[in-house]
Amino acid sequence: MSLPVWGFIVVTAPLVLSPGATTAVVLRNSIGGGARAGLFTALGANSGSACYGLLSAFGFALALQRWPSVWLLLRWAGVAYLTWLGLQSLRRVVRAPVATGSASTERPLDGWRSFTSGYLTNVLNPSLAAFYLVIVPQFVPRDAPFAWSVMTLMLVHISMAFPWHTTWAIAGATLARVLSRRRPRQLLDAATGVALIWLAAKVAL
Repeated sequence: MSLPVWGFIVVTAPLVLSPGATTAVVLRNSIGGGARAGLFTALGANSGSACYGLLSAFGFALALQRWPSVWLLLRWAGVAYLTWLGLQSLRRVVRAPVATGSASTERPLDGWRSFTSGYLTNVLNPSLAAFYLVIVPQFVPRDAPFAWSVMTLMLVHISMAFPWHTTWAIAGATLARVLSRRRPRQLLDAATGVALIWLAAKVAL
């Protein structure tokens, strides 16, 4: 029996297109480190999605039903990480160079740091965990091979999410170049920091 791929796309598309923690972190890193940093962040985030897809494919959801405290730990770890990223963005505002112009003394984000921030953002996202461990299995027909079906749906999800995150990375880097003077860059960092802290509060509540 074939997978209901189109039905999965219809359900998943609004989730992918809605701005959330991943979008905010991709923007944060592309504003601070350019398009390359944003692209590595997107790659890390979707690697986190792949991890949850594999866990779901091999029955990790059943284990979580036995240990509900894991959900609570995941939730608060995600809150702490998003808050930390938000505070780091606000710290960039405070420590911005006094002189105007595009020059900055801050060390640019390298690929590994960007990848790691994207990966941790998604791995510590309880909403993404619930999506893969609870929602995705609902689209697998009873007579279909479960593991392969979940991995197929995982690839569909990533093929939608990665180009969208890449678009945000390029947009963030472009916006940072256009608004290269000190004050607009501070406003961008402040907005990103506040958004991340707000998302952390939303997860906590």
